[in-house]
Amino acid sequence: MFYAIASVFALMAVSGQADGAGFSVTQTSGPTECDMKTAKGHHLSMHYTGSIDDSSTTGSHGKVFDSSVPRKQTFDFKLGGGQVIKGWDEGLVGLCKGAKATLVLPPDMGYGDRGAGADIPGGATLRFEVEVVDFSDKAPPAPPARNLFKELDTNSDNRLTQEEVLAFFVSQGKTELPAGMWEHEDKNGDGFISWAEFGGPKGEQEPEL
Repeated sequence: MFYAIASVFALMAVSGQADGAGFSVTQTSGPTECDMKTAKGHHLSMHYTGSIDDSSTTGSHGKVFDSSVPRKQTFDFKLGGGQVIKGWDEGLVGLCKGAKATLVLPPDMGYGDRGAGADIPGGATLRFEVEVVDFSDKAPPAPPARNLFKELDTNSDNRLTQEEVLAFFVSQGKTELPAGMWEHEDKNGDGFISWAEFGGPKGEQEPEL
């Protein structure tokens, strides 16, 4: 698979002790009353910025490990369906459209003792600044299949150069290609990634020159 290329304070506070101490949800802005609030089973579109909380016993306090904001694309999922970490499934319930909140998640509501990647060590308490952009009790229509190969092939010659692929990763906030990615995709070692070699979403039929 191709490397995939997530003020007004204290308006309202909702806290709990789900599985362990330290779990809290504090709304910081936006409406607190509305006709329908987020509930398990709703399809949610949100923005988020995740960092290591100052209360964490591991990790670098304040370090941002991921954010949807620079990508300008919401993160969409079904709330309460186990598609995300437990702290989101529990902490994003009961909010109005347009609400912004701070979630503090102890390890057992986040990534536990194993952590996730280099930036989230095991045992880390996480902090998420979130915004409920939209939600619905009906599933959204399936988006059209993405043709990432065509997006990356900026000169439309039906092959990808390292420069074209790197430009995509730069747009995602990276500075270099993931280790081993190029060697994995350029299977014949000719210095290009063809449509046939490409492991990401590329449509059903090879484009014509």
